[in-house]
Amino acid sequence: MNAEPSLPHRMPPHKALAAAFEDEVVILDAEGTTLLVLDTWAAWIWRSCEGNSTREIQSVSGGILARVEETLHALARAGLILPVGDTWVRSPVEWVP
Repeated sequence: MNAEPSLPHRMPPHKALAAAFEDEVVILDAEGTTLLVLDTWAAWIWRSCEGNSTREIQSVSGGILARVEETLHALARAGLILPVGDTWVRSPVEWVP
């Protein structure tokens, strides 16, 4: 049974731009209208969304499950990750040096 929420498919038609600054990540959406700054925690969670489940991400992060879920849901609402079955995957980004 899928424990993740049902979320709309919000993967952008074009890749967003992403840049790393120390432990944070800055993402500019594909339309160039929204700039998102992921702090160290959110950036780590986002980077962990490579087909991992919520429990797997929580286990590796050592974080409290409720905080991991809250972060995943915020990233999903922003269109940065998508649920696929019981796992999470990142929306495509193009890394800027």
